[in-house]
Amino acid sequence: MPWVSVQFKGKEVWAECDAAGAPVVTGALRRVRYSPAAGAKLYTANAGNIQATGARPVDLPEGTAQEPAATGSAPGSVGRTGSGFGKAGTRTAAQATAAKVDAKARLDALGPEVIRAFTDGACSGNPGPAGAGCVVKLPDGRVIERHKGLGEGTNNIAELVAIGMALEVLRELGVDKQSPVAIFSDSAYAQGVLTKGWKAKANVVLIRKIREAMAEWPKVELNWVAGHVGIAENERADALANKGVYESR
Repeated sequence: MPWVSVQFKGKEVWAECDAAGAPVVTGALRRVRYSPAAGAKLYTANAGNIQATGARPVDLPEGTAQEPAATGSAPGSVGRTGSGFGKAGTRTAAQATAAKVDAKARLDALGPEVIRAFTDGACSGNPGPAGAGCVVKLPDGRVIERHKGLGEGTNNIAELVAIGMALEVLRELGVDKQSPVAIFSDSAYAQGVLTKGWKAKANVVLIRKIREAMAEWPKVELNWVAGHVGIAENERADALANKGVYESR
């Protein structure tokens, strides 16, 4: 398979291309890898953040997809199994290690100018008392936390609301619309309905509002990351979400 050396957020990576070196783009995304080795993890990245270097395409061995894909009729379950990382609490040691390496690679790929938002939703029962939490880290060192009790709701609603809360923080702070923003969520459902074109059968109004909010920041990226892999901010977002659950009881 042809790949070409490119620049992605200041780092050299390999991006999928055709035999002539032309980008292979699906929607607005390109597949990238950080290593030319066989079995290297493959990711999807916003094509607009990839800069060509004039390098020639080369054939690299097969990699291993690490992001959840929109398959089947139950997208809410994809992030738990399709990623290859298993489910938090039941992962094997190998899956836990792979999930941590994947999460670290995603964070390390970000430049210092990128605003980082970590979001999580929680629900006691599904539906049941629900809560949402987010942690927003600004380049100047400020950290803003939010949580919200949602009353009776579903886990999917809570995950979506958490993302919306992070965007609300940006709006409240008057963050420049051209600022790069990376939002991290462990919800494959949220990523699917917000960025991958999954057809929503529920929560349609909420999804539309969050899509509109995301559009205010053209450089916002929603990243799926496995839950409970040692990212302090993700763990904090989880704690905040569960605080919302407590308040909803």
